[in-house]
Amino acid sequence: MLDELPNLPWPPRWTVRLPLVWAVGQGVATDADPLPVVLFSNACAWRTSVLETMEGTGRCWRVAFESNSLAGVLAALRAGLGVAALLPANLEPAMACHDAAALPALPDVELGLARHPGTEGDVLIDAVETALRRMI
Repeated sequence: MLDELPNLPWPPRWTVRLPLVWAVGQGVATDADPLPVVLFSNACAWRTSVLETMEGTGRCWRVAFESNSLAGVLAALRAGLGVAALLPANLEPAMACHDAAALPALPDVELGLARHPGTEGDVLIDAVETALRRMI
């Protein structure tokens, strides 16, 4: 997936692959026709993955809500606007999809960190990188 990011001026220092899982909004039926989908806004690799997954199923779906932030996507799910693809760490217990066959399998995503070479040895930036690695 990192090959799809040609604007990086240097290679990432590290990467990690993580699964995406479906989060189901309060009261949303996973067999709804069309299925209401909550997406991150344009220019997001996750959005592309979700749209390609939905197109590949042949199932009817519609964009119910879009946001450029995790907070917005979570708010839409809490409001019962649809289903969304999230990292497991962002999934609230009430949003878990308990029927694996109800929605199509989602691809993994790759996260990584690229740093400007001039930041080597910067104590603050080193600490942020360490914290990010521990979070992931």
